[in-house]
Amino acid sequence: MTFSNAIISGFRNAFTFKGRARRPEYWWFFLFVFGGAFLLGLLEMAIFGSGRGALVALFQLAVFIPFLAVGWRRLQDTGRPGWWLLIPSGIVVASTLMSGSLTRAMFAGGIGGIGQSGGVFSGSNVAVDVSITTFVALGVAQLCAGMVIVWWMSRPSQRGANAYGPEPRVR
Repeated sequence: MTFSNAIISGFRNAFTFKGRARRPEYWWFFLFVFGGAFLLGLLEMAIFGSGRGALVALFQLAVFIPFLAVGWRRLQDTGRPGWWLLIPSGIVVASTLMSGSLTRAMFAGGIGGIGQSGGVFSGSNVAVDVSITTFVALGVAQLCAGMVIVWWMSRPSQRGANAYGPEPRVR
């Protein structure tokens, strides 16, 4: 599969979460998404003088579902359920929610509490210590989950038919 075929296939099957996608289809589409965001970021900096991120955000919004679908089908091609692709995203959501809890815990006594003796991170503020520990643990879990997903995406296709459909034809 060529670069242009992978992009066409990615958008043509944007809402198809059944079936399988071979490695070239996923990795060419990945390159398109990564390269497109990078180039739009450079273009935005050249035009506006700063990276506001609006063009990149619009691009990422436009390719989110197609990229999710091709990744979903790619995991299924390796014999794994596509929903495992959502695990790193779930960790991102948990980290985001936790960062709000961390901020609330840090400023629970008011902003003036930061300058008090011992500082915010002294042993007396158990809520902050637990929040930071949980936040770091979620960050490590997200890194590990992301590495596992990349490893799975790089693995060869499962030979023959599997629970998600027949092996895609090689063209």
